[in-house]
Amino acid sequence: MIGICAQFVCAEGKAAEFEAMLGEFVTAVKASEAGTITYQLFADSKRPNHYFMLEIYADQAALDAHGKTDHMAALLGRIGPLLGGAPVITQGNAVH
Repeated sequence: MIGICAQFVCAEGKAAEFEAMLGEFVTAVKASEAGTITYQLFADSKRPNHYFMLEIYADQAALDAHGKTDHMAALLGRIGPLLGGAPVITQGNAVH
């Protein structure tokens, strides 16, 4: 299994739009990507406008397929103006 934590900071005043856009994206991932085990957006409970996506993929093929979906291309084309900086992505392999 492969795990990813993607951290996002929203631009000021863009949190509601960010949440709506990512909500649609999460729904698309869960509905169409069988190799995606977990895909969930969380709001940081201590820092406003900070979010993180927890992602777990069955294997490298599932992660590769995720990156090639139409919904990923659409998200990448629209999300930039909603962010206050570049996302921070941490990726690792399951240990236990």
